Amino acid sequence: MKIALGTAQFGMDYGLSNTHGKTDKYEVSKILQYAYDYGISLIDTASSYGDSEKILGEVITNYYCKLVTKTPHFSDSYIDNSHVVKLKESFHQSLFNLKQKDIYGLLLHSCDDLLKPGGDLLFQEMEDLKSMGVVKKIGVSLYNSEQIDIVLSKFNIDLVQLPINIFDQQLLIGGWLDKLKDYDVEIHARSAFLQGLLLMTNDLVPPYFFPIKKNLEAFYKSAKELSLSQLELALGYVMGVSEIDQVVVGVNTVEQLKEIIKATQVQINPMEFSDISINDPAFTNPSFWKV
Repeated sequence: MKIALGTAQFGMDYGLSNTHGKTDKYEVSKILQYAYDYGISLIDTASSYGDSEKILGEVITNYYCKLVTKTPHFSDSYIDNSHVVKLKESFHQSLFNLKQKDIYGLLLHSCDDLLKPGGDLLFQEMEDLKSMGVVKKIGVSLYNSEQIDIVLSKFNIDLVQLPINIFDQQLLIGGWLDKLKDYDVEIHARSAFLQGLLLMTNDLVPPYFFPIKKNLEAFYKSAKELSLSQLELALGYVMGVSEIDQVVVGVNTVEQLKEIIKATQVQINPMEFSDISINDPAFTNPSFWKV
């Protein structure tokens, strides 16, 4: 299945519209069992997602899954051997927490770390881990076209994770997903629901988003005209992008996962919604939000 399971909610309170808080371990177990039963095999996690890796390690022992985790963030303005050691130690701690001998993917959590002076040292260490057979694919979490351009010119990556949704269409419209495919890069899409903004009713949207009121109204109107829920339209848009290999979604309950799986049956042509696109990262990049 094209759906992959995100796990930030398993380790911490995450998401703009999240009213459940951190998901308890019993519910996590039910979610993973349901995901397994419906053919969801890829699970995305990170060492920075609270204790999500440890929880996964306790509950996935009976399931086959492809695990992708991420490096820690590096706050310094440069990269040296101390950061390489930190990456290596963090990765092996992730393997220990997940109770795995090897995993499917390792991503640099911040592309900016790779582009710092000395950043190539981090990638060399990731290549070493790949050559050792403890990780199959290596890559980076990206945000914009400039990062894609630089990374493809300097590094032989296998995998990227990037944001795309019905508001944030820039990488699709700009042809950057096609370029990644030209380099045979596997693409995982995050932020399909824009941290829950696309699932919120108009009366619950924070005042911060008033400048994109017209885009939100156009989104609500499109869903109504197509007789779709907001979730179905938002997910259908990303699922309809052929270049995307996996759509990473996070849930707090089994019921939410059931709704998402049902919504995968919706077929939408993404190019019909280019007029809803937003070009301002102040509203499409949650790290810039002031809510």
